[in-house]
Amino acid sequence: MEPRIKQQPSAPQELRKVKSLLQELQQANEQLEQEKAQRKVLERQHLKELETLVAERTQELQAANLNLRMQIAERRKAEQQLYFEAHHDVLTKLPNRAMFSDRLGYAIRHLKRHPNQRFAVLFIDLDRFKMINDTLGHHAGDLFLIEIANRLRACVRDNDVLARLGGDEFVVLLDSLKSDDAEDIAERIISAIEKPYKIENNTLYSSASIGIAICSNQYNNADEVLRDADAAMYQAKSLGRGRYVFFDDSMREKLIATMTLEQELRLAIEQQQFELHYQKISDLENANTIGFEALLRWQHPKKGLLTPSEFLFLAEETGLILAIENWVVEEVSRQLLIWKHDSQYQHVFIAINISGRHLTQTNQLNSLISLIKAQSFEPQKLILEFNESAFAQHNDIALQGLRKLKRLGVRLALDDYASGVSSFSFLHSYPFEFIKLDREFIRTLRNNKKNLSLVKALHDLGEQFGYRLVAEGIESADVMDKLHSAGCDFGQGYHISKPQKIISPALGNSDKSYA
Repeated sequence: MEPRIKQQPSAPQELRKVKSLLQELQQANEQLEQEKAQRKVLERQHLKELETLVAERTQELQAANLNLRMQIAERRKAEQQLYFEAHHDVLTKLPNRAMFSDRLGYAIRHLKRHPNQRFAVLFIDLDRFKMINDTLGHHAGDLFLIEIANRLRACVRDNDVLARLGGDEFVVLLDSLKSDDAEDIAERIISAIEKPYKIENNTLYSSASIGIAICSNQYNNADEVLRDADAAMYQAKSLGRGRYVFFDDSMREKLIATMTLEQELRLAIEQQQFELHYQKISDLENANTIGFEALLRWQHPKKGLLTPSEFLFLAEETGLILAIENWVVEEVSRQLLIWKHDSQYQHVFIAINISGRHLTQTNQLNSLISLIKAQSFEPQKLILEFNESAFAQHNDIALQGLRKLKRLGVRLALDDYASGVSSFSFLHSYPFEFIKLDREFIRTLRNNKKNLSLVKALHDLGEQFGYRLVAEGIESADVMDKLHSAGCDFGQGYHISKPQKIISPALGNSDKSYA
């Protein structure tokens, strides 16, 4: 059987197939190109969208970053402001106590590492500031303090630290001291402060008392240095103000003694360790006893009997004098009630010394008036004595206080007249019934005829103005006779009678003095 031969396609057919394949290939290529073109278009769109998105996001991040930087800057500014306010005085913009103590503490530590270095602290207190503040008001007081701060800035060096502790107290840390730097700067400050001030159309004057503590290795902290500089400042004030004083160890001992005395004084009030000694006041015409002055004494458990000169200054300074004087009023009231039933003394009066605080502090004056009203004695049997210092400040207010006491019915006396520069106005403008001549003035009468003529003149004025003269400190018959011849009405002193404690018969003690 013959093999079958496969029939081969003809040439035209092959050509058609090739053409068909070529067409399909061309279509595929065209479609591929279209897809590529579409892809490029999409890629460009996506890229543009991505770029837009990135740009928007970048702007958002830049805005957020800027906002964050602004917040950080504001926070830093707020923190700086808080730090400044925490370490500076609001009024004067000077460093405050906290910042000064920090700088002073650093200086102390530096001194321990470098013993050859020297520095000092100046403690400055303004004189008369309280009067300016009370008289012209707080706004004027603030303007005054700002001017003080400006003047102090001009007095210190660039490397020194000037601070305000509060009120009218300023301090300076003098760094890298040379021999006379502290004295020079202190003198410069005193001169600057003494110049007049123009505050709200008022010309004001002040002065500065400065305490200086030279720092040494004995100091351990800032408080110790400030304590000693403060003590030296008070010493400067006591010497007359407008000056500077260097601290020494004796001041620390005095400061400790004063603190101890204050503690003992408070305990004395609590435990009633005080007593009254009575000194007769006599009519110089007939030697009759017309009254007594009640003199305060402190029966100290360790030091024995103390006179007012040993503790009254501190009582005044701390305000404890008010509590002491309330006790005196009550004791005198009790004594007047006892004498009311004693034929010998039922008509006498008792005089007591009273602090000027009662005249210038309304609440204290009202308390004194209420206390006197609460007692059972006749008000005219009580004489309240004030010395001239009670009228040194707030004279008008003090005069109003005197008139209130006068209306209450008590009698008033001016104590220690002629002890210094005494004002004539006290004799005619104040409601005093008694003018008490100072004991030191009375002592001059032994050899001074001019002063005796002055007594005579004061007596004659008393006839016109309605007051009576009382001489204190009469220690001899000769002086008493001279006073009597000059017209002095009454007198007291060791020649007439020494002060004595009264022992009440109610206590069952036969060793009595007057009652």
